[in-house]
Amino acid sequence: MSAIKNCHNCGSSNVKKESNSIIYGREYGNGKCYYCHDCKASVGTHDSGKPLGTLATKDVQILRKACHDIFDKLWRYERVASRGHLYACLAERLKISGSDCHFGMFQRERCLQALEIITQKNWWAT
Repeated sequence: MSAIKNCHNCGSSNVKKESNSIIYGREYGNGKCYYCHDCKASVGTHDSGKPLGTLATKDVQILRKACHDIFDKLWRYERVASRGHLYACLAERLKISGSDCHFGMFQRERCLQALEIITQKNWWAT
């Protein structure tokens, strides 16, 4: 994903790459984010400056975090399957390509679909 020029939420071109202190009051992580000054959607960046996903409003950020918390617990701590296998299973269940299956790319409806799937018992095994 390359630099973000326009906000896909509100269409504004008032998107800037800047300090994430604009969101949190102080810098976290690498200290950078993309931020829409019109609708307040944001997304963090990799150390390279590449966006971690698409701009998200606060409600979508909460949904993405909920998805990650559940999903990451499965492969990191419970070790039910590898991260790659879980993403492949989720992509199949969502009927999307593996390259499009990333929580940082999901918007509200896709997050809700993912949550419905990943909260089912043994969803990766069916």
